[in-house]
Amino acid sequence: MLPSAMTPEQFVEALYEICLGRRADAEGKAHWVALIRATGDPTKILQGILDSEEYRKRSGGSADDCTAEITRALAAVKRPIRIVDVGAQSLGAGTHPYDGLLKICDPEIIGFDPLEQRLLERADNEPSSRLTLLPYAVGDGGTYTFYVNNEDANSSFFPLDELHNARFNHISQLRTVQTTQMTTRRLDEVLPEGPVDFLKLDTQGAELMILKGAEQTLSRTATVHCEVMFSAMYIGEPLFPAVQEHLLAKNFELIDLLISVRYSYLTPSGRSAPDRLLWADAVFFRKTDDPETQRIQALIAAAVYQKPTLAEHLLVLSEGVEEEPCGSMRLRS
Repeated sequence: MLPSAMTPEQFVEALYEICLGRRADAEGKAHWVALIRATGDPTKILQGILDSEEYRKRSGGSADDCTAEITRALAAVKRPIRIVDVGAQSLGAGTHPYDGLLKICDPEIIGFDPLEQRLLERADNEPSSRLTLLPYAVGDGGTYTFYVNNEDANSSFFPLDELHNARFNHISQLRTVQTTQMTTRRLDEVLPEGPVDFLKLDTQGAELMILKGAEQTLSRTATVHCEVMFSAMYIGEPLFPAVQEHLLAKNFELIDLLISVRYSYLTPSGRSAPDRLLWADAVFFRKTDDPETQRIQALIAAAVYQKPTLAEHLLVLSEGVEEEPCGSMRLRS
């Protein structure tokens, strides 16, 4: 059942705003609330939204648009894919940003999350010999206070900015229920040797701290998928410009901002409207001349992000062909 902090109505409204960027229409809201009350399973609405045409269009199209690029990239990639997932607890079926890869291949996944119970739940729901889940708090190697909040997916190394959050729907209900001291571990210290094809960071403000503890890791990383904040939910958390600046200095370029999340201001009228952008997922690709990395990036561009021209561009580069205007090409000398 849903956690007591949210009613079915609030849960539906939050998912519409997060996944579709709009308020729930009355008919859709009534349908999903009734289903949750009847089944006790809130993941059904999430799967329904993720499978909807509206969501596919908002997130860049459908995987069918990239079938040719996926097939071509799969044929060119000669080794297993490795995913590193920091903030690895599952939010339900179909919610991993790299699900597009899981549908077409069997990648190795190394996941980290300081909330061990959430990792046990994921392991039970996603049994796989290629999934390794470790209860480490990943960061820069320092020791920090960890704030466990009533919605533990929003727990953070930064305290909630309750004055800021009180202005907005849903996040105004967040409260810290426990604190504990944690010593963080650097990615450079805990990851085995070898490439990182997809690095996902969802750590409620600690993303920049983690990147600063991953200097060596970033030099062998193809793609970074990182939650970024535009307005601070937590006191002292770095915002998007700081994260982008750090990754630009490490030779990454911003490809897109996805699943932008907007909230309503709480007003006497009770109206709901997505008026304030608070956070989004940022996608960065490392600039490289390495053909193997370019092929991996092409597969990710097509299968995860449904970006056919980016995928084709990377495949062309990996084949040693220079693109020229009007689609003509020539071999590099």
